[in-house]
Amino acid sequence: MSGLKKILTPLRSLYLTQFLSSFADNLNFFIIVGMVNRHGFVNPDSYMTKIQIGFLLAYVVLAPVVGAFADKNAKSHVLLIGNLFKSVGIGLLLLGLPPVICYTILGIGAVIYSPAKYGILSELTHTEDELLRANAMVEGSAIIAIGLGTLAGGILADKSDFPGIITCLLFYLTSLAFTFFIPKRQGNPRVQYGKSTLAYFKDMFRLLSNRRARFSLIGTSSFWLTTAVLRIALIAWIPANLGIHSTKQQSLILGITAVGVVIASTLTAKIVPAGKLHNAYYYGFFMVTAIMLAAFVPILGFTLMMLLLMGFFGGLFLIPLNTMLQEVGKDIVGSGKTIAIQNFVENALTVTGLLVYIVLTSYKVPINISVLVIGCILLSFVLYLSTLVGRVKRENNSK
Repeated sequence: MSGLKKILTPLRSLYLTQFLSSFADNLNFFIIVGMVNRHGFVNPDSYMTKIQIGFLLAYVVLAPVVGAFADKNAKSHVLLIGNLFKSVGIGLLLLGLPPVICYTILGIGAVIYSPAKYGILSELTHTEDELLRANAMVEGSAIIAIGLGTLAGGILADKSDFPGIITCLLFYLTSLAFTFFIPKRQGNPRVQYGKSTLAYFKDMFRLLSNRRARFSLIGTSSFWLTTAVLRIALIAWIPANLGIHSTKQQSLILGITAVGVVIASTLTAKIVPAGKLHNAYYYGFFMVTAIMLAAFVPILGFTLMMLLLMGFFGGLFLIPLNTMLQEVGKDIVGSGKTIAIQNFVENALTVTGLLVYIVLTSYKVPINISVLVIGCILLSFVLYLSTLVGRVKRENNSK
């Protein structure tokens, strides 16, 4: 046991629990896609969008509470509780509950898990450079998990429901087991839920009042809005433009994006080094370009290249901004509350983006145009960041 603890250092254990949980998160998405297609739901594209909204609403509703929960308790225990909720959510599919309900419970687990997943990094590292590398490892392992989970989900989704559900459950429980190798570092016992909830929006205002925090929060939110809506849209775009209807093949195509982010995670510290994290916004423009080109050139090889570049530039856009937000936020409102505020803003915007997509599909807007609209939404956010970067740079140089 002592030898195992030497191998499973706190950071390695965190990377493993994050990898396994992220793998299952993406595995279950395609398992549910397969269930919806196999069981004959009316308008499956719209139903999957509603499932995604149910998942994300958990973030929006619970955000004022979970940050305080993560700060009050040992973050290793918070990770464990998050995985328990995820396990229950996927397990309830075996009892025949509607996927919307099960995915919402998964969302509750994810919103509990998230503040601890990122907040614990600042406890396990000592400098901005270490935090940047740890962020890259967490994001990199998560993106590898997204790619492999997407692939495994596509394979299992072509079969019956049972194997995929059991596989998801086992991965969540294994992820839970690795949390026992992360040190139990006492949280802040003085945190009071009532006061913390009332103070939540005041903390949000304080965080957004900081230029560096606002800059990074807008950037990360626009990234996740774009990727969440694109994941739904591409499930409709791929068969319409490439003639590929197999869930397995669709998952392979979408998994290419994850490969791009993995490559980016290994190069982020060199391309966007500590002290120049604000330069990440440039890569948002390249991500937009890849989305636009992919929408109107329906050739498989070209689509794969654009998805790879989308992931690569998206990683260079996201990881430095996440690092900046954590660095600034832990000193202003605390790491757990920072991530909870980030979850609220990101997912409120993402739900809005998904509602826009539902409106587009209800009016039968061509899927190519819908993808173009998604790209334009991201472009508008990146252009706004470009108006802030000068002041952010000056503030960064003066700190």
